Parts: sequence; structure tokens; C-alpha cells
Amino acid sequence: MQLPKKIYDRKVKINFENTLITGPKRVGKTFLVFNFLKNFKGKYKYIDFNDYREKDYNFDDVDLVVLDNYNFQIPLPNKTTFVISEKNINIDGFRKIELNGLDFEEFFAFESSLNINQTFDKFLRLGNFPNILTEEYFKDEYLKETFELLPYNKEILAFFFAHAGEKFTLYQIYQILKKDMKISKDSFYKITNELLENRIIFEVNKFDSPKSPKKFFSYNFAFKSIMTNRKNILHIFENIIFLELNKKEVFYKDTLSFYLPEEKRGILVLPFANEEVALEKLKKVHSDVNRVEIITISNEFEIQNKNFEVEVIPFWRWKFAE
Repeated sequence: MQLPKKIYDRKVKINFENTLITGPKRVGKTFLVFNFLKNFKGKYKYIDFNDYREKDYNFDDVDLVVLDNYNFQIPLPNKTTFVISEKNINIDGFRKIELNGLDFEEFFAFESSLNINQTFDKFLRLGNFPNILTEEYFKDEYLKETFELLPYNKEILAFFFAHAGEKFTLYQIYQILKKDMKISKDSFYKITNELLENRIIFEVNKFDSPKSPKKFFSYNFAFKSIMTNRKNILHIFENIIFLELNKKEVFYKDTLSFYLPEEKRGILVLPFANEEVALEKLKKVHSDVNRVEIITISNEFEIQNKNFEVEVIPFWRWKFAE
């Protein structure tokens, strides 16, 4: 295996220890290993279980084994091993890294030749796959190819990607889909659970109301642009912000795009907000928050509120303040 000439650094690093790297297709799992190997002085053997050519499972003369797309076809070797999987599996005794696509800070580091507003415009347009930076000219084709390679029911997957940021119950989605496809309720729920478990999609519950419609988001917000002609910038922008928040306990409210109860922090996603729009939205927010952040694409202005702290802040500034 020959390492690529250009490998971007990610925030997360791996060390010489048994490591399991999981995550959806094209978030950069294998490149994370390549980043380690470029400075590795020992001998290693790389095996891709999606490659059907004959494989050599003799690991006696190597220091490190890399098992890509590992499917448990062979027992794990008695060597330091990196396991890469699109399934959200667990292996005893392995450090686990659940890798996501690029966050904006990483994207900005890769595109440091641009100013920050230009970089965000590019991020919004291209999405969060590391390789998209080299495949920019073929962005739609690259996303379509990735979509086709995802091993899930395409009608269900397309619905979730096209409607990212919108509110539905699972039963509502099932009722919509069964008009055009033959699928049982059990099969639909099973496939949806697989998508959630493997972090292809995410769900956000309404606070204190788990039976209410949920917001669903995609692991790459750019998929929405190839699944629908309804280019809703609000929903795409919400998807971007959710992916920056999703390691926290996140809900939504009728009056807030996102609510973080542990911090008593509310977030209003208003891409092109002016003061009039912001004030109107804030009137509906109850005083069970200590702070509300209004996140815009580029606007920034001051607002006073007697019940809680308010900050109107462009996305990039909000991100780097996190």
C-alpha cells in the first residue's frame, strides 16, 4: 500500500496501541491511519476486507496490523492492531475513536489560504468530507457516488438526507414512504435504527416531549443539495451547527433551534438575522435559559434582554469561541 502524497492533520490522533476507528463512509478513517503511518518506523501490514484479492494473514514479521473494513472474518492478531469499520462496533481492549467529518475548525486549517468568510462559504458549499477539498470540481458526483456506496435502503436514506433539519415522527415518515415503496413498518424502523446507530443520521428530541416530532440531521449537510431542489439554507445551517454540538446533550424547543439544558443555553439559528427579526424571536423565549446565542452567517449586532444574556454572533466567531 502506497501512502497518499498529501494527508491533512485531524484534531484526533492515534498512538501505537490497539485502536478501533469507526465512522460513516468518507469521514477520513483510513486517512487517520495514513497520518500515523507516514511517521511510523516499524513494519506494518494493511489489509482491506473489501478488496477481494487473495490476502496474506501471516503477521509474524510485522509490528503493526491495519484491518480496514474489518468484518470479523479472521480473529484479531496478537499484534498491535488498528481496526477500521463503518459499523459502530466495540472491541474489548481497544481504544475507540468515533470519527466524524471535518468540523469547521479543521476545514479552516486545511484552507488557510482563504479568509474566514471565504472559507465558510466553501464549507457551506462543499460539505465536510476531507477528500472533497481535492474533488471540489466534481462535488456533486462525489456526493452521489458516496450516497450509492452507503449500504442502506436508498429511498429511506434519500428521505432523511433531503429533509435534514425538518420535524417528523418516524410514523409520519413511514406513512409518506410506503406510498411509493413496499416496506413493512418493522423493516422501516430497523433500517432507521441502523442509520442512527452508525451515525449516518442523528435525531434531536423536543425537550421534555420525546413523543413529539424529532429533528433529523445528516452526517454530511451537503447531501441535502443533491437530494432536493428545495435549497433551504436554514435547515442546512442548522445541520452544520448540530454537527458542532452533537457531543453534547442537545434538544430543541418550539422557541429555540437547540437547547442545552445542562448549560441552560439556547441557540437560535437565524442565517440572515437583522435586529427586528432577532427581537421578534426572542419575545417567544421563556426565561428558563441563562443565555441565548443567535447564530448568523455573517451578521453581528448587540441586543439587550432583561431575562437572559443574548449574543448575536457569526458562525465562525461562535465556533472559535467554543
